[in-house]
Amino acid sequence: MARKADLVVRNGLIVSGEGIHKGDIVVRDGKVSRVYERETGVPAQRVIDASGKYVLPGIIDPHCHPVYADKMDTFSASAAFGGITTVIPFVGNVRAWGFTGRTSEIVKRFIGEGEAASHLDFSLHAAFVGDDDAAGEIPELMRLGVISFKSFMAYPRRGMMMPDAKLLQIMGMAADLGGLPMVHAENGYAVDYLAERFVAQGFTDNRAFLASQPNVLEVEAVTRACTYAAVAGSPIYLVHLSARETMGALLRYKDDGLTVFGETCPQYLTLTNEEVIRHGPLAKVGPPLREEGDTDAMWEALAYGLLDSVGSDSAGLLREQKWVSLAPAPAEGGLPRARNILEARYGASWAEQMLAVVYHEGVNRGRLSLPRLVQVMCENPAKIFGLYPQKGALRPGSDADLVVFDPSIRHTLSAAAQHCKADYTLYEGKEVLGKPVVVVQRGKVVMEEGKLVRPQGRARFIAGRPERAAYAPGGHEVA
Repeated sequence: MARKADLVVRNGLIVSGEGIHKGDIVVRDGKVSRVYERETGVPAQRVIDASGKYVLPGIIDPHCHPVYADKMDTFSASAAFGGITTVIPFVGNVRAWGFTGRTSEIVKRFIGEGEAASHLDFSLHAAFVGDDDAAGEIPELMRLGVISFKSFMAYPRRGMMMPDAKLLQIMGMAADLGGLPMVHAENGYAVDYLAERFVAQGFTDNRAFLASQPNVLEVEAVTRACTYAAVAGSPIYLVHLSARETMGALLRYKDDGLTVFGETCPQYLTLTNEEVIRHGPLAKVGPPLREEGDTDAMWEALAYGLLDSVGSDSAGLLREQKWVSLAPAPAEGGLPRARNILEARYGASWAEQMLAVVYHEGVNRGRLSLPRLVQVMCENPAKIFGLYPQKGALRPGSDADLVVFDPSIRHTLSAAAQHCKADYTLYEGKEVLGKPVVVVQRGKVVMEEGKLVRPQGRARFIAGRPERAAYAPGGHEVA
């Protein structure tokens, strides 16, 4: 007699990028063993009845910063409540994130600490700043399984901006070694010029921040970054795209045959610059929140395949941390307080709300099909970063990471309801329809009935596989 399965998720509506079918998922030894298009009656140690609910692959958050009030412990717990099962943080020699030293050494420490502290599996991106020895670090990072590395085209006054010559060098190495350059695409010199000019004119209210980072500065940087990637023969991943005009540049380079991936975030799909005018520094993110026409353009690009993924860009900050100045510390020491929004810190927390918000505003409002949601929030991130099909899929041999999602639960988002240290949310009071009710990682329940049930210490670092990545010859193609 065959031994019982470890887990069967029974009678759910199983969703993939190809469609939806009713059936059972059988799990053995942490892996998906079989996926049936019918109810089977396979005996199991644990049965989850998913009748009337969707069963999705575990959501992958390919863009997060668990380095502020919320570190990997509380960030991963909060993400689990949002249906996320794999996170991909950025780590590197970025002082604002609390890291200093060689990027490869920071990565090694983070892997050890992350496996002990996290509730969820994780991969990693490296982040380079202008004075890093990127050429010396990339081979070691690739050996460690960190195959993607981000450069900033913004923040020169903070020492973060990557000089163009070094950006080209990074892209050339990526082309040679099989890595994936990622770019924060805004023209940093122009942003700082406008901010300094506004301060000199006494224009420092909330609208000044919006005016200091206009759409055209994202378009220019995207165009320049894609041009460099084309010259270097490198793929490129553009993070947190927000401006409607950028979509034209993205389309042009894709049509020209450049391997370019575009990411947006829930905030650029659902919130506008009115939040900045209303909430000031609490709503300061980079790039800034745009206008309704921009959010409409992001939805259209996501639905029709011009944008490939959704990441949270989550930074778990407290209200008081938002007022820590980006300006240099005073001579007497201590953390200076921002005098206005132009000096205030960037970032906000979005991970826990991401799936519910994208489902409600996308699927419920007819902007996005549910299979397309699975493509951009599960399958494509796994394919792009060399994790597929171990992650991002519900197929035999994949890790049994899944979300049971109840489309009938109406709930209200609030700071009080979230499970992180961040003490505010820009989705305060937003009512949404649809909620994750069970989250499973490698066959073990992480969250159910509103409770976190998986302890720390079981998370695994998942190395990227460049030969399987979507940008590699013969790799898994994004949808």
